[in-house]
Amino acid sequence: MENTENNLQNAQSAVISPQERQEFEEFKRQKRVAEARAIIAKLELTFTQATAERAALRRAAKDGEKLGLGGICVNPCQVKACSEFLGAGSPVAVVACISPWGGTDTTDIKIKQVRRALRDGAKIVEVTVPVPAIKEGDWAYVRRELKKLRSAARKATLRINLEAPLLNAQELTKLCALICELGITAVRTAGEAFGSGADEEELKLIKTALKDKAIIKADGADAPGRLATLFECGASLAGSASAIAMAQTILSVAEK
Repeated sequence: MENTENNLQNAQSAVISPQERQEFEEFKRQKRVAEARAIIAKLELTFTQATAERAALRRAAKDGEKLGLGGICVNPCQVKACSEFLGAGSPVAVVACISPWGGTDTTDIKIKQVRRALRDGAKIVEVTVPVPAIKEGDWAYVRRELKKLRSAARKATLRINLEAPLLNAQELTKLCALICELGITAVRTAGEAFGSGADEEELKLIKTALKDKAIIKADGADAPGRLATLFECGASLAGSASAIAMAQTILSVAEK
């Protein structure tokens, strides 16, 4: 066996020059980096801490753009600043997170926040469903609100935050069916206000209920391994407060 391996190495050395070997290694490195950047483009930074300061947002915007994150998720009051920090034409989307605490704002308030966020530069508006209405079984209210939100978003992406941990399987399935019926094409499994996002079983249920009619963003990734699990379970995007650190790790590994 050892002789066979030596003969193979000698044969390869005879065929590939040192320069060609170097070029091949560089090709492999570039391929790894390209694959890493494709993963990073599916990551969104969750930057919705109530104590977040303007200077920290500026750093996050610059780091996110340098790394190639897909988006930066901010509170409505931070949309304009984040848009200015990123600049016009930035490939990094500003995502406005509206009514994150269980979607308890009135529909009118949500509509006003959506319109203001779009004026301030948001490319995506992420609005939480009215959890109290769902728990009351008032699906007519939920339907009306979703239709009004879809209209208010106009050509921008409307992403509905399902708050999956607060709903049972029946409620989640019915909500996903309604979202598909209304032609809404993007959802977020859950914010981080009530835990760390949806678990694998909830994510699989959402994936099945949506029938590939909406893109799923999952939260709860705090390491590259966890990120891979979310994608395997059906997510196309992932959100995390650790997105910048994860992106740096992913790129560092690819560069080796």
